[in-house]
Amino acid sequence: MGERLSILLVEDSTADAELITLSLRRFGPGLLIDRVADAASLRQRLADAPPDVVLSDFSMPGFSGREALEICRETAPDIPFLFVSGTIGEELAIEALRSGAADYVLKDNLVRLPGAIERALRVNRERQARVVAERALRESEERFRSILESTDDWIWESSIDGVLTYSNPAAERVLGWSITELVGAPVLKFAAPDERDAIAVHMAECVRERKGWRNWVVTWCHREGHRVRLESSATPVLDEDGRMTGFRGIDRDVTESFAQKERIRQLSRVRSVLGALGNAVLRAGSADELLRMCCELAVAEGGFLAATVVEADTDHDGLRVGASAGDPELVAAVAAAGATGDSEQSTALAAMQTGTPVVTQVRKDGAAWTDASGRVRDDVCAKAALPLGTPPWGALVLHSSQSGAFDDEENALLRRLAREIEHGIDFIGKSERLEFLAFHNTVTGLPNRIAFATQLDRRLESGPQTIALFDAVSFHVFNDSRGREFSEALLRAIGARLRELLGEEPLIAHHGDDSFAVALAGDGDIEQAVATMTSLLEACSRQPFDVQGEHVYADLRCGLLQAPRHGDDADTIERNVMSALSEARNTGARLVVYDEAFGQRAQKRIDIERELRVAVEQLQFELFLQPKFDGRTQNLTGAEALLRWRHPQRGLIPPLDFIPLLEETGLILPVGRWILEQAIAISARWQRRGHGGLRLAINVSARELRDDGFLRDAGVLLRAAGPEHGVDVEITESLVMDDIQRSIRILHEVRELGCRVAIDDFGTGYSSLNYLSQLPADVLKIDRSFVGRIAESPESLALVTNTIGLAHALGLHVVAEGVEEEEQAKLLRLVRCDEMQGWLFGRPMTVGEFERQFI
Repeated sequence: MGERLSILLVEDSTADAELITLSLRRFGPGLLIDRVADAASLRQRLADAPPDVVLSDFSMPGFSGREALEICRETAPDIPFLFVSGTIGEELAIEALRSGAADYVLKDNLVRLPGAIERALRVNRERQARVVAERALRESEERFRSILESTDDWIWESSIDGVLTYSNPAAERVLGWSITELVGAPVLKFAAPDERDAIAVHMAECVRERKGWRNWVVTWCHREGHRVRLESSATPVLDEDGRMTGFRGIDRDVTESFAQKERIRQLSRVRSVLGALGNAVLRAGSADELLRMCCELAVAEGGFLAATVVEADTDHDGLRVGASAGDPELVAAVAAAGATGDSEQSTALAAMQTGTPVVTQVRKDGAAWTDASGRVRDDVCAKAALPLGTPPWGALVLHSSQSGAFDDEENALLRRLAREIEHGIDFIGKSERLEFLAFHNTVTGLPNRIAFATQLDRRLESGPQTIALFDAVSFHVFNDSRGREFSEALLRAIGARLRELLGEEPLIAHHGDDSFAVALAGDGDIEQAVATMTSLLEACSRQPFDVQGEHVYADLRCGLLQAPRHGDDADTIERNVMSALSEARNTGARLVVYDEAFGQRAQKRIDIERELRVAVEQLQFELFLQPKFDGRTQNLTGAEALLRWRHPQRGLIPPLDFIPLLEETGLILPVGRWILEQAIAISARWQRRGHGGLRLAINVSARELRDDGFLRDAGVLLRAAGPEHGVDVEITESLVMDDIQRSIRILHEVRELGCRVAIDDFGTGYSSLNYLSQLPADVLKIDRSFVGRIAESPESLALVTNTIGLAHALGLHVVAEGVEEEEQAKLLRLVRCDEMQGWLFGRPMTVGEFERQFI
């Protein structure tokens, strides 16, 4: 056997003991045999070290085998006992076995002994296993019985025809019915009458398909008359032949939690209406359209049966319906009551007269609601009228199917909704169409960065918000390889996919070049927000985007935060969510939640900043030039200098990956001085080659413009170069408007240094005509987002045409950026654009390549 085996031999004969030992040699070196010859020694040995097996002679002088067996049965009943003896009669052998011996082996047939021992050991192990199993079964049954009797959940069994055959005591606590009343009665007897048919159909289907159910919420009738909601799970019961005989299930009382969830769900729906109203305000072209959209949102998102806006009808001294959605009969009832001008009949008129909400609990006293056709409506439980305007010019009437609707918390939200409607109408009334377009991205039609910030502050008043900022991982690859038209089509597809997946409630904006911002109502649960956005990212990457007939896979990454936890105003939120997205870019993660610590991000930022400082010391930067051409003669007029970082290991680094950090750290100041030095040197070289008329424009950042030493250093360099240095300065529109008076003063001094001043990215900011006329500017550059659409969008063409006309009226030179198609260039010439710049004429290139091609 190879295993250790301990045998106790009860034998008075040394010779017989040796023969027995010899017959057991097959058990190998692990065999241990000890011998005793009297009762006292046997008892002592069993107590000190119980053996695996006891072998005993049947008859010994002064000590018999029967005595040895009795001692073993008394002291160690679980140890197998075998007789090994001389000839004994059959009767004695049978008696020995009945007394508890496992076997007997004759001494003249010791060849049987090893097998008999093995068999005895095996039988003993099996018996002990049965004992353990039986004990475990008894404990399990007792445990199960205790659970059944102590649990608060109703555990039951029913026959295949729906008759209850078992119920635990919890039924009386949950439903009020005793076990005696339940067992033997049909299940449907205790179900709510209005659900019995559905229950019968569902159970019949489960019987037919031999399946159970999980988390099925069913309404039952309590013995005292009220309704109880139970969440039921059940499995089929099968007999030994596999035939289904019924169901066994467990039901949990979810009445309170269900009611609470319904209340939370209703409040959430109202918050959804509030959240979606921000998008509606941006999309609506008129006050009437906004009111219609508000009614539709109240029905679709808020779950109300009907929503009706009534307004004062001065011609008929009553009220008229201005917008509505939902059940037409309920809307008609509001219209009929409003036409009478009777405040007793019209809650809307009462709300307008008092300036406070008027709530009617229709079914509070058991009365039913009758609609305009006279039909009794059991589904109408409450209605409310909210005054609109200060003083009120109308009212929003809402019908609800929820008992107890319009409590204090919901009324507070609805009053806020009324204020939001008023704000929206005021916004639309004061905004012209051109201003409205300025709040949308012309490529995707989505709200832009400014609109997002504006609406975000209002959404924060409605409750916590989850803010996400997305960008396309490889967008620059598509942009560089496929061109602008294809890239814009991809952006539109991404925007449409986000709207499809998120629905109408969230605020979705085209935040930047290839970034999209989303704000949706949240509850502060960051794990749920992460799960939602992770699912969104997976859904976007799982299905390809349809771009100009091609299937394109474009992964998104996301920066995520929750407001007001991570910021309580739009500026802070934008800065923090951009930090989270930047962390995602730097780490390669698909989603990063904003963390104030951002240890890993901080370390990477330190690394990049360290490399940038080395780059400044070693002058790893170079200028790329993009040519500009005269719009009428198509002659070269100059170029714009663009900063590039040529990293010794990673090659060219995209500007967006390092320029913001240059500005943030202040390294832009020495780099900006270097750019100006290079521009002066390049311009001087052109003049020496006979191209003195060409102008070279450099971009000046916000950090430089705010630095007191900027004008001093620029003055030293430009005066040394002479009045015909040929260098111009470009600053963005938003930068100018950040501090208009300071900008006017600085730009005057820049012009006195011989530089022409260009306002870059015009149309993306918020400058007014008044300030534009005061700016000491020479050139106005129309942003590429408008230029790129002029061939397809009449609105964009009109905007560009009016901008050029306005600029010329103010004595400004106009440059169009981002010209990539000949059709765009033709249209720009027709509207008298002075200069053009874009891929149609030349991409940004090294100084050497530019001079070889143009100088």
